[in-house]
Amino acid sequence: MHRLLLVFWLSCIGLLGADTVFENNIPAAPASVGESNRTDAEIPREQQSAFTMHVTSENRNVYTTIVRKPERLFRGEIFSVTLRSIVTTEAYQTLQYRFSGGEGLQLLGSEPEREYRDHAYFDRFYFKVTGSRVVLPDVTPYLTLGLSYAVDSEPVKGSAVDVTVLNPPDDFCGILAERFVITHTKTTVYDDDHNIIVFMAEANRSDLGDFSLKTALQQNFESLHNDPRGSSMTYYAVLPDALETLRFEYFDLGTQRYERIRIPIEVDEDLVSTVSDLKPLEHGHDYQKTVFFAVTAGLFFLLALWKRSWLLLLIALAAGGYAAWLSIPLRKVCINEGAPIYLLPMRNATVFEVTTRRYELEMQGHIEDYTKVRLLNNKIGWVRDEDICTY
Repeated sequence: MHRLLLVFWLSCIGLLGADTVFENNIPAAPASVGESNRTDAEIPREQQSAFTMHVTSENRNVYTTIVRKPERLFRGEIFSVTLRSIVTTEAYQTLQYRFSGGEGLQLLGSEPEREYRDHAYFDRFYFKVTGSRVVLPDVTPYLTLGLSYAVDSEPVKGSAVDVTVLNPPDDFCGILAERFVITHTKTTVYDDDHNIIVFMAEANRSDLGDFSLKTALQQNFESLHNDPRGSSMTYYAVLPDALETLRFEYFDLGTQRYERIRIPIEVDEDLVSTVSDLKPLEHGHDYQKTVFFAVTAGLFFLLALWKRSWLLLLIALAAGGYAAWLSIPLRKVCINEGAPIYLLPMRNATVFEVTTRRYELEMQGHIEDYTKVRLLNNKIGWVRDEDICTY
């Protein structure tokens, strides 16, 4: 009997000692700016059920309120909600949030913009309006106390926000933005009836992935970077060659009205097709040019003999030399079977055709690792140098 009492007493001491060791090893470092914001979906289910302690009036250690939210929204708009959280304990690792419910919106990213001032955390989350009715989600802040232990606080209830559905004009490009600007543009020949325009744009508080043109025969993104604070894109569009100005409208969130964008269609004979102003060497093999400069060279040569002028003779020689250069036969390049033909000489550019056999094409120019070629249907494209075959 005494032996059983001794074993029971030692077991109780062991359990108390284990609890004391666990509590003394709780990290005492506050969350820092930019700390990971895991949702409860990222915590293993077995850990949630075993180690998550829900808040009561006795153990509440974080107090969160909404200090900034919109009063009115437009469908398609990107907006932010700012939370202010005060933590009353030092025995925690991170401050995080769990979202539940909500209607007509999409959370953009799980990590907030975090600022710590006046003994409080100010966390900003971004959302995009996707429906005609918006209800903000409930937000539950919680403190992590280790790898698998968390303490919930009381949730902050979401509320409904008025939403306006736009009635856009016919040339609306699908963009709502606080700022939208075209930074670079380039237009070149695509085929006998179309031009291709490539431009770069920047925007604030906008989803540039919604951009589209109704006048384009073909269009797509060559690059796209979406961020609620600042987005950028490189876009191309194939347009009718009769179009002299590309016009479209976007909705300005600052002025709350539609703003028109105008891009002049000025065809560049040197097909750059990028916005870096790199110019490939290219022959403009036009029969009319060759005849014009040959005739000009002959006239200036006769004038030089009549006037006995060295200057006129030099002009005649220059014009004749240029006419001779224009008359040089175009270089042909051999393209392998299955070679992709790109719209632009850019990484991850759009492939609009793939060669079905090995054949020769007329070379139009060269930029870095790309060669510009004229296809059999007179369209202009770019092929990687690695897809050019050797004889």
